[in-house]
Amino acid sequence: MKILTVAEIQEQNLALLESELGQTAPINPKAFLRVLAKLEAYEHKPLYNLAVQRAKENLALTATREGLIILRDNLSLVPKPAEAAILEIELPGIDSTVIPATVDFIGVPNGVRYYPSSSSIIAGGVALIEVTAETLGVIGNLQIGDELTIGTQIAGAETVATVKTIINTGVEDETTEALRARVLNRQKAQFGGGNSADYRAWSLEVAGVDNAYPYSGRPITDEIDSVPPQRTIYILASTTIDPDGLAPQNLLDEVRDNIITDPVTGLHRQALGLTNDTLFVESIRLTAFYIQINGLDVSADIEANVKDEIKTALTNYFLSIQPFVDGLDSELERNDLITDLTVSEVVQDVLSANGGSATGVSFGLSVGTSLPSYRLNQGELSKLAAGGITYV
Repeated sequence: MKILTVAEIQEQNLALLESELGQTAPINPKAFLRVLAKLEAYEHKPLYNLAVQRAKENLALTATREGLIILRDNLSLVPKPAEAAILEIELPGIDSTVIPATVDFIGVPNGVRYYPSSSSIIAGGVALIEVTAETLGVIGNLQIGDELTIGTQIAGAETVATVKTIINTGVEDETTEALRARVLNRQKAQFGGGNSADYRAWSLEVAGVDNAYPYSGRPITDEIDSVPPQRTIYILASTTIDPDGLAPQNLLDEVRDNIITDPVTGLHRQALGLTNDTLFVESIRLTAFYIQINGLDVSADIEANVKDEIKTALTNYFLSIQPFVDGLDSELERNDLITDLTVSEVVQDVLSANGGSATGVSFGLSVGTSLPSYRLNQGELSKLAAGGITYV
């Protein structure tokens, strides 16, 4: 919908007034009809703006975050707020020593404070303590083996604990674009009966999941033949959890639990006869690609910048390629094929904008190799390999 300018609205108003009165307004700017048309135009302009803004808010593609939240709630989608990291830590010490719930721990790598969920007793030389980060989000995440220092010295206990298990990965609030994708997925897909759309939706309810790719059968990397009712869901984690989107095991476990049982109602979600041992929840797989650019010809003073732009463009291109799920994704939006032509076009667009050229562009799975095309398989995503561009 076009937003009319005040002048355009004035012309419309003037034409309407002239047609209703059967008279042509004098050309004098202060003529009554021209003044009236302009005054009405100033009143109508905010109404046009409001109408366009409200129309945008009704569409998931153009809505602001506030509009998307309303659409989310109307579609009964589960909100995905920020979550705190929850860890199980080990604190060495003398048996029978009590570690009270009032003590705190500070992560050595991140400086975040953690609080126990309950008191613990040292047995077998260590106390196993479940702690929760004081600060929400990814800042509270630690890796297995990371150290935490105790905030208050306790007789019979050491001062340094280590992370043994990651119970819950800390995540940020759902981004606007992630929420937009989830709303669009709900609007486009046909749900019900435990189909692939249901599995994607149930997976996307989990904080920290950016996308899910459900397929029938066992994981494609298994050498065992698939039989009904086996099914596999590949999970793409948020980049705040892993830069490449690889999902940690605790996130996969959370997705599995969410698929099996509705966390709100406590009801079993899977269709009758489907069991946990036929459900496989895996992280996405990444395939790195190498690019060779022949005969680069660009002005020497901008060559470094052009190479940086080419790297950025290729990085974004490979990130945009997505595996296709039959029966769930639209054929019109299918984008799982990498070809030497499309890779060349990405490079050429950058060169054309900078007055440069190249004699050839190729891509492959290793340095110096060349493929005509490559189609992503189940649960497979692509990326530009580190140091993956070679100029010849």
